[in-house]
Amino acid sequence: MKAYLPLLAGLALLVTACESKENKEPVVPETDFSDVAVRIEPIITKVTETDFQSGDAIGLTITREAGVHASNEKLTYDGTAFTGSLKWYAEGADKSTLAAYYPYADAVPTSFTVAADQSTEAALSASDFVSAVKADVLPSANAISMAFKHQFSRIVITVVNNSGSAIEGITLKGAVPTAAIAADLTATAAEGVAPVDIKTGLSGEKYYAILPPQTVSLKAAVSYAGLEREQNLAEADLVAGKQYSISIIVNAADIKVVLSGNIENWNDGGEIGEEPVASDTEEHLSDGYILYAGERYNVVKMKDNKWWMAQNLRFVPEGITPASDLSAVTAGVFCPLKVNDGHTAAEFATDAETIAAKGYLYQSETALGLQVGDLAAVAEAEALEGARGICPTGWHVPTIDDITGLVGKAVSPIATNADAPYYDGSNGSIAMLNADGFAIDADGAISIADNTKTAGTFMGWLKTYPDKISSCMMIGSSYAGVTYNTNGDATSGIKNVQFYGLMPMTNKATEAEYTCNGTKVSYRIAGPVRCVRDAE
Repeated sequence: MKAYLPLLAGLALLVTACESKENKEPVVPETDFSDVAVRIEPIITKVTETDFQSGDAIGLTITREAGVHASNEKLTYDGTAFTGSLKWYAEGADKSTLAAYYPYADAVPTSFTVAADQSTEAALSASDFVSAVKADVLPSANAISMAFKHQFSRIVITVVNNSGSAIEGITLKGAVPTAAIAADLTATAAEGVAPVDIKTGLSGEKYYAILPPQTVSLKAAVSYAGLEREQNLAEADLVAGKQYSISIIVNAADIKVVLSGNIENWNDGGEIGEEPVASDTEEHLSDGYILYAGERYNVVKMKDNKWWMAQNLRFVPEGITPASDLSAVTAGVFCPLKVNDGHTAAEFATDAETIAAKGYLYQSETALGLQVGDLAAVAEAEALEGARGICPTGWHVPTIDDITGLVGKAVSPIATNADAPYYDGSNGSIAMLNADGFAIDADGAISIADNTKTAGTFMGWLKTYPDKISSCMMIGSSYAGVTYNTNGDATSGIKNVQFYGLMPMTNKATEAEYTCNGTKVSYRIAGPVRCVRDAE
């Protein structure tokens, strides 16, 4: 089987031809069918991105009410149909069930093991178990069309190589390689089989691996420059017939996993992202809170029908110490802000009470699960939309759709959503949000305009309102724009990336006038994070 060449118009013609043959009246011999060869014409839908080649062989079993007519008969593909020496039974009015699988084995398999080394196209193809079952089949001189389906899962890995060295290979660690094959030729992960390392295969610009369906916590290992760097991935349920995409950024010192865009073909099973350092998330939604990484957070279901955190995140990724120094422009996480005792300026707050109330301030790359300095291309930033980042399991950093669905208004070119539940006709309303339990305030930010700056400034304190922090920029995950070191020249390198976030403003005389709209946030600015629960 040539497993990964896209099927275009030719495939559509084949399927159409198959369908038209099904609609034709079968050619019935005058006597019986015992001299008519069994022919199987495979239907492989467009989403499978798989085709059979001449010489491929399937095993076919035909079962009638009277018993088994043929068991594991070998049929070989001739470019149009699978054929062999097998003949039909004589009785043309007797229905039967046909069950076929690929690749052929001497006995109908009760288990199937993928290759540990799938670095070649042959090994990758040989690891792809497909099957088809069709009931109520009458003998026919025409080929019987059968729809073959993948019983395993496919992993597709996209690599952004910023290391300066060639990628020597990518291995997925921790997968059970063997599946139990049921009587209906479906597959489930075999019990009692130890996980192994699966070496992926490179085809074009992507790496591929075939794995049995299973719940798995994989580890991606990338070899380059004579080194191997590993990254734990989030737990994922691999479902038969679906593919799962992983995007890996390879830097000189480490690798980072980010969420990639949707992958076409097969049935898309979603993306597998980086496992956060602390993944212990316990939801108590009916009681209005979740537990994450040892901390309790209030949550609320708003009138946009989404669950939001009603407190700012205060999670600190492993290896990071929150900064309280404005010159630490790549710290990733900063302490929150408060008004100083003289009410003349903002300052860092390092006391536990303020941190519990306000959370930490995060630069975008850190909030989205990366390290500061990882983003090197617009495509990488675009791929982060809806990323889990440092949010709890099952939650994500807000997208622009989350923002406008909640408060309605955002900066140009985002269109105003006048139907948003917390849009008051002019702005997103903090008063309306907080009346429903959102508990949002303007908690300030660290302003670092772009990656050329060597120091930040406090954002949020105004002389007009000396007793409070009155503005804020909160981090989001939707790409909003880019500037380069030389204006308009991408080859000169990125100077700044912007994401859409939230901007609470309390620089008004009364709470009824406080606003909360969508804004553009430069990726080195550090602001609060409110996570949104993923759609079910």
